[in-house]
Amino acid sequence: MKNTATKILILLLLISNSFLAYKVLNPEPQSPEIDDGTTVIREVVTEYTTDVTEVVADSIEKVVGVSSLYSGEVFSTGSGAIYKVQDGKVLIITNSHVIDEAETIKVTFANGEQVDATLIGNDTFTDLALLETSVDFTVIPFSVGDSSLIKVGENVLAIGSPLGLEFQGSVTMGIISGKDRVVPVDIDGNGIDDWDSIVLQTDAAINPGNSGGPLINMAGELVGITSMKIADSTVEGMGFAIPVNEIVPILDQLQANGKVIRPLIGISAVGLDELTTYQKSFYGIRLDLENGLFVVSVSVSSAAEKAGLKSGDIITAFDGVEIKSFKEFRKLLYSKAVGDTVEVTYERNSKTATVPVTLQ
Repeated sequence: MKNTATKILILLLLISNSFLAYKVLNPEPQSPEIDDGTTVIREVVTEYTTDVTEVVADSIEKVVGVSSLYSGEVFSTGSGAIYKVQDGKVLIITNSHVIDEAETIKVTFANGEQVDATLIGNDTFTDLALLETSVDFTVIPFSVGDSSLIKVGENVLAIGSPLGLEFQGSVTMGIISGKDRVVPVDIDGNGIDDWDSIVLQTDAAINPGNSGGPLINMAGELVGITSMKIADSTVEGMGFAIPVNEIVPILDQLQANGKVIRPLIGISAVGLDELTTYQKSFYGIRLDLENGLFVVSVSVSSAAEKAGLKSGDIITAFDGVEIKSFKEFRKLLYSKAVGDTVEVTYERNSKTATVPVTLQ
């Protein structure tokens, strides 16, 4: 009996151990509460991924490749964004430098169709150009966002044709690194800054060929046109885009007039900050005078001539704002409209005077 009891006890222990081993190797499903938590996490991750891919899918056909040809040969490629579709015409935004000096412009759509495009107008100061073409298939333009509402740190996408049409439709993602950045631009290549561009800064990868392509937010809205980057071995991830709020007024003028109509004062001038001491002495300019514009010539029947300005005058203020360089003067002048009357302060023969000038 004793041996029998012992055998029964050993058998029960073996059964118990087997059951415990089975429970360890085959755990029961998690409780409904834990399942719900896991599901929520998965939904969040899937939703984010889906948002980005859906934005790309909805936007990529609104981006085109732009090729500039001279004597039948392609010498420049860039990107463009479909801006409007009206009256059977497709209007496309790109950069002015992409189509500069082109005899023929061709636009390649996402479906591979390539058509000729006509330049409606371009503006070198803002580096914007507006193209027009016709197609026999359906195209959808971008919805225009509001770049004033964009936030630093907000996710954005850049789409374009980096390094040529072989990589058309390339997408890069980044954030808005800064707003209202001021980037000096030398338009005529003489080593002197001619203009200050107000731009959005982004770390989304921008390469040669991306120029003129869209910068879009996570709602798929156009918030900028990529235009430039800092290319230096010590710099990484500093690209720039023209804000859409700066773009639309320029495009309106290009569409209406084929150019941007800016006021003229009718002078040829140079900033005193650009003159050497010898040049100042040669022209009889006081050496202690550092700010202002030296008027080289005055155009016949111009606003300046009608106001009594003469060559040799030194303009020191424009509408109450002190002039420090020709670039600042141009910016102030172009902020006005044709027909505006402004106060111009100048120095002549060591005497200062202020006259009203009605811009033409």
